[in-house]
Amino acid sequence: MLVQQAEIPYYAISTGKLRRYFDVQNFLDIFRIPLGILQAWWVLGLMRPHVVFSKGGFVAFPVILAAWLRRIPIVIHDSDAIPGLATKLSAPFAEKILLAYETAHLELHRYEEKIEVVGNPVRLTLYDGDLQRAKKMTGFKGERPVLLVMGGSSGSQQLNNLLKTEKEKLTEVFDVIHISGDAAASAKSLAKKEKHYLQLAYVDKGMNDLYALASLALTRAGANTLAELHALQIPALLYPLGRHASRGDQVANAQIMSLESDLFLIANELEPALAQLLSLPTRPKHPVVSTTTEKLAWLLLSYA
Repeated sequence: MLVQQAEIPYYAISTGKLRRYFDVQNFLDIFRIPLGILQAWWVLGLMRPHVVFSKGGFVAFPVILAAWLRRIPIVIHDSDAIPGLATKLSAPFAEKILLAYETAHLELHRYEEKIEVVGNPVRLTLYDGDLQRAKKMTGFKGERPVLLVMGGSSGSQQLNNLLKTEKEKLTEVFDVIHISGDAAASAKSLAKKEKHYLQLAYVDKGMNDLYALASLALTRAGANTLAELHALQIPALLYPLGRHASRGDQVANAQIMSLESDLFLIANELEPALAQLLSLPTRPKHPVVSTTTEKLAWLLLSYA
C-alpha cells in the first residue's frame, strides 16, 4: 500500500460503499457504516487531531460524522467538476468546503458561506522531473516526440485496446510510453520494450521524470491527472470515462478543461487517435506554478 510505503500512520476502518444502484451489498453496508463510525470515533480519540481533512470517497463519511460528533473541525475538498455523493453528504458537517471547479459550486450553493474554489493540489515533486533520468529509464534518446499514454493506476481497458490497434501507426511518429496499469507492480517492472515503444505496468517514483520527457499525452480525464498535466503544460487527448461506467465526473472535467485551455482536446472515439494527437499544440516551455497545495497546507495548519 502506497500510504504505508510512505511511512504514514494508517488506520483501517469498516465502511460501506454509497451506491446509487441496486446491489445486494447495499443491505450489508447498512451495518458496515455504523461500525465504521464507531471505529473512526475510537481512532480520532486516540489521535486527537486538530482538524480532519477529507478528499471524498465513500470511506470518508464515517470519519466525517465521527469527527463532527467529537467537535473536531472538518475541511473537505472535491476534485471534480461535479461534486461526489460523499461531498454532498459531508457538506453539512464541514466548516470549510474547498472546490477545484467553479461548476461544483452550483450543486452546493446552499453552503455558500463555507465554499472556496481553490483548484486541485499537485505534488510539488512533479516540477523536479529530470530529462536525463527519463531517457535512462526509458531508453529513448529524445530525438522524437514522446507520447505518454496512461489510464490511472489500475489502467484503462479502452486505452490499452486502442494501443493494440494503433500502436504501429503511433510508433511511426512517436516514442510511446504506455502505462498499462497494475497497482501491485513495481515501478521498474517492464511489461514490454521495443524500439519506439515502452510498456510499464505501473509508475510511482519517476513519474515526474516521465512527465519531463513527454511531448503530449493520451489519457483518461481524472481530476488529479488533468491537474498535473495542466500544471506541467502537457497537451493531452482525453478519453473520459463515460456516464455508462461512472457518475459522469470525467466527462465534466474534460469539458471544462477543453474549454479553458487549448492544450486539452476531447477525443472523437470514432476517429483514429493519431490525427487528433497531431492537431494538439506544441508543449509550452514553462510550467504553470500551482499554489493550491500551499493554500491547503496553510489552511489546515491554521486550525493548529
